[in-house]
Amino acid sequence: METVINEYISQELVRDPALLPLADEALLLDSGILDSLSLLRLMIFVEERFGVTMDDDADMLPQHFASVNTICAYLRAQEAGKQQAVRG
Repeated sequence: METVINEYISQELVRDPALLPLADEALLLDSGILDSLSLLRLMIFVEERFGVTMDDDADMLPQHFASVNTICAYLRAQEAGKQQAVRG
């Protein structure tokens, strides 16, 4: 998951080649890689690639998109929550 998201961000969203290669812990918002438009593009990519539905208000929080690692942790937590709901 990290590799897929990192490659998408690196190829589609990074404008400054000096930021590459992109580390999974690189701060995407603080470094200027993500702005409001690129964040929306990333959300659409994640929804399409991983089959998740993201609510704009609840899911578009900066802490969920701080780095590739935090994006993946958030997606895994969402998946675990769905599995818990199905079992419960």
